[in-house]
Amino acid sequence: MTKQNIFLIIIILTLSGCVQKQPLSARIDKTVGKYVSDNRLNGSVIIACKDSVIFTGSFGYANFNTMDTITTSTIFATGSVTKQFTATAIMILQEKGLLSIDDSIGKYIEVPSAMQNIPIKYFMCMTSGIPNYVENDIAFNKDSVLAFHFKTDTVYFPANTRFHYNNSNYFFLGLLIENVSGMTYPDFMKENIFNTAGMKNTFAYNGNKIKRAIGYDENRDENDFLITSADGCILSTVNDLALWNKALFGDKILTNASREIMFESRKTEDGTDINYGLGWEINNIGKSSSLFNIIISKCGKGENDYKNKYIVSHTGNISSFGAYNQYDTVNDISVILLTNQVNPALINLIGEINSEIYDVKSVRN
Repeated sequence: MTKQNIFLIIIILTLSGCVQKQPLSARIDKTVGKYVSDNRLNGSVIIACKDSVIFTGSFGYANFNTMDTITTSTIFATGSVTKQFTATAIMILQEKGLLSIDDSIGKYIEVPSAMQNIPIKYFMCMTSGIPNYVENDIAFNKDSVLAFHFKTDTVYFPANTRFHYNNSNYFFLGLLIENVSGMTYPDFMKENIFNTAGMKNTFAYNGNKIKRAIGYDENRDENDFLITSADGCILSTVNDLALWNKALFGDKILTNASREIMFESRKTEDGTDINYGLGWEINNIGKSSSLFNIIISKCGKGENDYKNKYIVSHTGNISSFGAYNQYDTVNDISVILLTNQVNPALINLIGEINSEIYDVKSVRN
């Protein structure tokens, strides 16, 4: 499940009366139902606005052998949605005065010489240039990943000259969190994020046995494994991810100043916008697009009304688990999907859900 700019044409459309008058929950129910009836969705979906749930639904089985049904409290692996949490943990450490994201990572942890002087922020926004252990078929364990990087000891390109989505960035950020905080990654996340947000069914996996959904391929054959590093170890539920969004954007976890830094759409040295912030994909509502003037005319607002507004999101995929978390900072809308039988068509479901929320068809007309 990957997307970049998939919502470029829909991110502004609810502002000032752009939403249809028909019941949104019924339209989303119909949209989701198509994917359930075609056996393309085995998982949970929740759409929330402010303190209200617009739609929630759970479909299929958490375990095909025992026939345990999925609920909104079923725990799934979230894969790279973990990066939202890891980046937030780094910002918490910065707020505590324990590090600065402008510092070189080598100031805090032992790293190969090639990455010694790379600023932390470039690891967070995927422009560090370091090799990606996933692309090199390295085993998903700490010793193997470290051995690979110390043996290779190189970079693909100078820092912040290109964007390269790369799990190794967040692997090292996890080590940074542990070394600076003096706590294990799971303990730090629990104390500083999960407990604060009220996320009682969310864990940073450390090898312990947890009752959760099992991963399956499209033939319902078991395809299930988890990792323990900060690039993809978090297990959660759709209910808890909704609480996460509410807490993060409700000043319970970070200050607004830190969020502004985290959600700034980053640029490479030559000024190229990478549409990625610190652990989140960014769609900046203030950014010019072919539909921008149309949206302004329909919503009755001026360009200044959209500055520094954004929709942020991230996908996740590990073994047969798929995850998606999206938050609209203007309208306080969350769109969350978790599945234990990943299907490439589910990114189309996300697009269709957003089309209903933001009424794209009527705006296009």
